[in-house]
Amino acid sequence: MVDITAIFLAAGRGMRMGERGRMIPKGLLSIGKVTFVEEAASTLRAHGISAPRIVTGHLADQYATLASERLPDAELRHNPDFATKGSLHSLLVGLRGQTGPCLLLESDLIFEPRAVTAAIADPSQAALLVSGATGAGDEVYVWADEKAGRNCLRDMSKDAARWPDRHHGELVGLTYLTERAVAHLNAIGAAMVAQDPMADYESGIVALAGEEPVACPRIDDLAWAEVDNEAMLERAATLVYPRIDAARRAHPLMRA
Repeated sequence: MVDITAIFLAAGRGMRMGERGRMIPKGLLSIGKVTFVEEAASTLRAHGISAPRIVTGHLADQYATLASERLPDAELRHNPDFATKGSLHSLLVGLRGQTGPCLLLESDLIFEPRAVTAAIADPSQAALLVSGATGAGDEVYVWADEKAGRNCLRDMSKDAARWPDRHHGELVGLTYLTERAVAHLNAIGAAMVAQDPMADYESGIVALAGEEPVACPRIDDLAWAEVDNEAMLERAATLVYPRIDAARRAHPLMRA
């Protein structure tokens, strides 16, 4: 089995969450019995991925409390520049010293176990997980081209009309990076941040795709949600989480 490191991007300020975002990091929100990050870590453990690395920034002390009280195998890495640099910089903080493969996760996600299964299905292939249409709002659309029998990343954008052809699907927020992909990102990332300090991690993955193929496995009916504001939290709680909870109960790895 390949030893995969999970890296959570959890430094963001959650400004669109309003007062709730000022008080609680989005990864520490909860719909079920535990926080988003804890539930994701549970799903990762069921897939043989333990000791998550969490890149913190905004309200980092709350993640320190989580690690000491409920997630003792977590490694915390603080990004002191979280207010002045974007998520690509946080990714580079998480990748510092990393030589093996990793699974990159946004911290403000809820998702069913199939998401992890699909993202790491081929340990030799970098992969960006894609879903079918969600209608969730604030979607990031993914375009892909066929390469060697796989749909591989071309571009990502919130503008559905960015390319004349139809997009391949929607970005979920789980990206598997091979050892080679990690090395490429470490090589190109610093220059990208120097040029644009607020660069997001998605731009880094698109740049990576120019160096090597990044597969885009798609699960059309995947149960998942990102939470950026109160309306998205309400949608996640009422429409999506019941499906995730049922999927977790039915998934053989989660029952083991």
